[in-house]
Amino acid sequence: MNKILVNKNKIVDYQDDFIKIVDGNIYIYKDSEYEIEYIDSDNVEINFYINDSRVMIRESSFDNNIRVKNTYNINSGYLRVDKFYNNKNTYEEVNINLNNISDRIDYNFANIGSGDEEYVININHNCEKTVSYINNKAIALKNSRVNFIVNSRVDKNCIKSILDQNTRIVTMGECDTKIQPNMFIDLDDVEARHGSVVGTFKNDQVFYLMSKGISYNNALKLLIKGYLLSKIEVSQDVRVRIMEIIDRYWR
Repeated sequence: MNKILVNKNKIVDYQDDFIKIVDGNIYIYKDSEYEIEYIDSDNVEINFYINDSRVMIRESSFDNNIRVKNTYNINSGYLRVDKFYNNKNTYEEVNINLNNISDRIDYNFANIGSGDEEYVININHNCEKTVSYINNKAIALKNSRVNFIVNSRVDKNCIKSILDQNTRIVTMGECDTKIQPNMFIDLDDVEARHGSVVGTFKNDQVFYLMSKGISYNNALKLLIKGYLLSKIEVSQDVRVRIMEIIDRYWR
């Protein structure tokens, strides 16, 4: 998989036959997969253009204070985004524009929140038969603030479109969490679903694993790994880092 590094708010020089990078704009023209890591980026803005192609983008950021604004423009294409963050503080704005008939995005995000974090996701259905599946999962640690605002908008002419958004936060101690799911729909001929849950792991889940001879902390780690990694696809290197983080928090 091709890797793009964003360091100190700039895209590190990168070139291949499938994409073109100009002034913070990434143009992708062929079916392809990319991995992006953000490092020390407190004011980064990237515009992606997915043109007549099927693209997978895997994004990650670890131990940073980051501020990111990403816009994904899908023009006769399909985009899957799999993203994992474990930062100190994060503000991220994501804008998704589905511009042509049958454009689709699958957006999967997982996060261990330890600081002050806010995620705003705007999905704009600009044409008929467009499809968006938005799935967010977070672990909110003690004393953290983790907020999600998810806005799905459908233009009045975008018949037969599908909107699906699901956000879940599992709290681990006293913390400040909020989920704000919004759908702005100007017509009836669409499928629209949303779910939002803030809670903890059920005691029954933990006790069941402990009945198999697993310690309390190891039972928690198994539940957390299964919860965070059930939707996202990540590289082996990122998976190892996620496992190390979970092992560090729940020794």
